[in-house]
Amino acid sequence: MEKLNIHVDIHEAYRYMGCCGALDANLEKELQNAAKLIENSAQPRFIEKICRIDRSDGIALIGTCLKLEGKSIAALLHDCEICAIFCATIGNYVEALIRKWQLKDLAFTAMLDACASSAVESLCDNIEAKLTEEYRAQDLFLTDRFSPGYSDLPIFIQHDFCATLDTTRKIGVSVTESGIMIPRKTVTAIIGISKNPQKHFITNCQDCGLTKACTFKEKGVTCYGQAI
Repeated sequence: MEKLNIHVDIHEAYRYMGCCGALDANLEKELQNAAKLIENSAQPRFIEKICRIDRSDGIALIGTCLKLEGKSIAALLHDCEICAIFCATIGNYVEALIRKWQLKDLAFTAMLDACASSAVESLCDNIEAKLTEEYRAQDLFLTDRFSPGYSDLPIFIQHDFCATLDTTRKIGVSVTESGIMIPRKTVTAIIGISKNPQKHFITNCQDCGLTKACTFKEKGVTCYGQAI
């Protein structure tokens, strides 16, 4: 287990709040204050595991209880014999901070929550960059990362995912019966590792399961900041 730094992108946090258009000066200052609080409270931790892939009956990760269902993950890993799985969290202090502000200022609480989402995304980006560098030195190539709940990969595998990584004992992450991870600002993901260069996909709405109820689309933007 290693520790990596995180950074809050306030423009990304602004999008996570469902906002669009230019940031005004007052809101930008408030978001900067929220970002600083999140960065100071965060305890970024992650754990990873390299697994061989068995395709004799779907896609299973050898030596684990994980079976990966769905066409999307099969397509992502089609050229891979091994993959990396990881769990990343920014910790319980961030949860406590957000709960404290819920009693004082709901608007600022929303900013903190959005900044926390940006922080854990930053952590995942850093993990992916670390893995890319490690495997590039071995002439191996990484796919995009893919998380339970994306497209047709079921969210309910979170239990097996976290059990495989022993997240409760090693980084303090548990999973509720409904599949919600605690602390909430936690991400699990899979990245394929291949001998061949991999196509990296442009982020879009095509495979998102939330398209029909997307609050961003109602405002004419996407969650990744592109105008529709």
